[in-house]
Amino acid sequence: MRSHKVAALVAVAATALAAGCSSSSATSSAPPPYAHTGPGAVGVTTLDLGSAGPVLGERQATVFYPADAAELTGHARFSYTEASTLPTTLQGILPARYDTTTTIDAYVGPPASTKGPFPVVLFSHGYGGERLYYSHLLAGIASWGYVVVSADYLERGLAAQALKLTATPSAAQDSAIMQSSLTAVEHASSDPSSPLSGVADPKEVAAVGHSAGGGTAFDALSAPEVRTAVGWAPVGPTGTPSATPVMLIGAEGDTVVPPAQVRATYRSFRGPKALVEISGEGHNTYTDICTGIRSGGGLISYAIHAGFVSADLAELGVNGCQSDDLAPDRFWPVVQFYTVLQLKNQLGGDSSATIPSPAPGQFPGFSVTVTQST
Repeated sequence: MRSHKVAALVAVAATALAAGCSSSSATSSAPPPYAHTGPGAVGVTTLDLGSAGPVLGERQATVFYPADAAELTGHARFSYTEASTLPTTLQGILPARYDTTTTIDAYVGPPASTKGPFPVVLFSHGYGGERLYYSHLLAGIASWGYVVVSADYLERGLAAQALKLTATPSAAQDSAIMQSSLTAVEHASSDPSSPLSGVADPKEVAAVGHSAGGGTAFDALSAPEVRTAVGWAPVGPTGTPSATPVMLIGAEGDTVVPPAQVRATYRSFRGPKALVEISGEGHNTYTDICTGIRSGGGLISYAIHAGFVSADLAELGVNGCQSDDLAPDRFWPVVQFYTVLQLKNQLGGDSSATIPSPAPGQFPGFSVTVTQST
């Protein structure tokens, strides 16, 4: 039984995360606005989105939100272990040496900032992913004044893949989950007893997603309250591409959703659009778990060390997270900068503003190319 579970688990490790015009070379400079942690403290809480069935269990959403900086005392820093993101029945399989811990610059459950309400950002993880895997980037976005809601897309998530469930995810289901996460944060914001009381403005909404989740974010543009969508290494929408403003961010070293595919998706959109292409890195560099992989930890490292995956599958699983890639905490500021810039422009800012190419030295180690059409 143990070997059967290990085989299922490591197959996910190798394949699940793999689903789914001007330039500037960087030298050295202080981080630009939006690339670093913003001026606001960040809180973290969890919302229950209802049952996903007897096997997958309760669907949840993790919410990163602007917190009251004067009320952080007594609230612990937010962290999670890689084992805690696995299905309960599989958590004991991952050896301790591979069970990496991720700690985020955010606090568990403090009251929301009284400076709200703030715009809402709905986030969708990649195929075989998990709602917590992007916590560094999502907390960073929240620190600039956004309520970021990262929901469980369990039917195409890590749990479903690990347990080899036969349920087939669908775009319609993903859209319904994203909508339910907006409804849940709206209800929590209207509840005086919730730490989210008064924090969310459900009429100012954006959608962001990675890989398969990028397609979900683009599909969300059919809702009138969703003003823009940002896709990180995204697949395209399932229907007719929207004329609502979009941004696509890709890494030139991505072997899963390669640059040519991202460019083709960009060309398909009919409205204002921007394409940000970042040198190097890969498909999984957007995730927290990339840090653990580089240090020899995490589920994927365990799968490779134990010999449960082929060399080809292992290469997909660590794409963007190898020792010759720049550290992910150097890549995240580029992604955060452009994501927040798009949010600022489209939610209450200048929706016609152009997306700038970086100044020399703005992002050390990277070249960034911006293509756009207004």
